Amino acid sequence: MREVIQSAVNVSTASSKVVEEMVRRLSSIHGLKVADFSSDPDHNRSVITLLGCRDALKEGISVIFEVAMEHLDIRLHKGEHPRIGIVDVVPFTPWKGVTLDDCKILAWQVGETIAQRFQVPVYFYGEAAKRPERRDLSVIRRGGYEALKEEIAVLPERHPDVGPLNVHPTLGATAVGAREVLVAFNVNLKTTDVEIAKRIAMRLREGLKAVKAIGVHLRTRDMVQVSVNILDFRKNTLLDILEFVKLEARRFGVDVAGAEIIGLVPLEALVALAGNVLGIPDLRPEQVVEYHLDF
Repeated sequence: MREVIQSAVNVSTASSKVVEEMVRRLSSIHGLKVADFSSDPDHNRSVITLLGCRDALKEGISVIFEVAMEHLDIRLHKGEHPRIGIVDVVPFTPWKGVTLDDCKILAWQVGETIAQRFQVPVYFYGEAAKRPERRDLSVIRRGGYEALKEEIAVLPERHPDVGPLNVHPTLGATAVGAREVLVAFNVNLKTTDVEIAKRIAMRLREGLKAVKAIGVHLRTRDMVQVSVNILDFRKNTLLDILEFVKLEARRFGVDVAGAEIIGLVPLEALVALAGNVLGIPDLRPEQVVEYHLDF
């Protein structure tokens, strides 16, 4: 069985020129597919979603670092999203023919390569975490690049898992991990009051245990956003998140302006959404024609 691993690489830039160069070079790697890429100017962040085997992904991640080193500088980066470096997060998720343990080992191997080849401090998170507290990515990114730069060599709890005890001068630091499927789902609100988005995000984190959420200001769109990572789409569906945000927004007299999915989403999650909306609780992915076309 051919193995397929997903890596939704988060890069701290919204430069179309840089992202397109990364995609162009990645597209030439045998066994690797650029499944999706998108950028957001307010977050000043791009997500490049890769699908491939272990060897292809190892090569692809190195290519992303090479392009980043040529064009980007974390010291010049400003954006709404928390980050510790230019190639900020490199996650590995099993899809076909591999296990989560395989992805954990891949994360360690890629992290070692990044640290040695590019002299970038690397932190392992999720299932690849080597310290229990680092399973949570937000712990690693506490205070962002600016705090890490001052604390990395001074505080033992901020020492990287591999790599130097100082941030790279232009690339900063990187978090590499292994995790189950994550759905990035953002809900936009018709207000410019970012405190409303932050309060709704806090309520989401308190009320739905399988989510991470922050509130951010979308200056280019003149609105705010509740930016959500759904850690278990079976426990907390897309509809659950949307209805929760709508309900909380109404308490502030605010309407929802729309929603967006960043990167890829499992067919199962969309089928569950369609089943809920249409009143078909037993709707299954197997009832979708495209499910059966890979034979």
